[in-house]
Amino acid sequence: MIITKKDLEPFSKIISTVMEQADDITVLNATLDSLTLEELERTKAYFSGTGKRTSFQQLRTIVIGSFIAGMMIFLLNMFQDYFFVAVIAVAFLLICVIELVRPLFTSPVRPNLALAYVRGKYDRVVNLIDIILAERYAEVRKK
Repeated sequence: MIITKKDLEPFSKIISTVMEQADDITVLNATLDSLTLEELERTKAYFSGTGKRTSFQQLRTIVIGSFIAGMMIFLLNMFQDYFFVAVIAVAFLLICVIELVRPLFTSPVRPNLALAYVRGKYDRVVNLIDIILAERYAEVRKK
């Protein structure tokens, strides 16, 4: 989604307005109905692409950490006669293990709840935009 500099300010106003009105579904529906087809498509692209899924973020960390830790164990076994390489491998291994174990001892409940709430609002906006776009595309096809 490429936005020119002259369209950036109106688009940011649209986004901020939609974000503010995402809690009230009737006002949000009226606001989205007033947007043009291109503005709706841009807004949908923006809201469907924002926000990280927490489970994906944790899974990504585990996969990357597991791969790096496995490589460090391999390097440690292969180069255990060389002190410098062994120290670096052990340091990386400890960092990876700490990174893998850290989510077990931290409780990111508040950020996860805030993220889930905001993601729910964004999903509601995207679903409404999908409905409006389907109606408008049907009107365009009839003409």
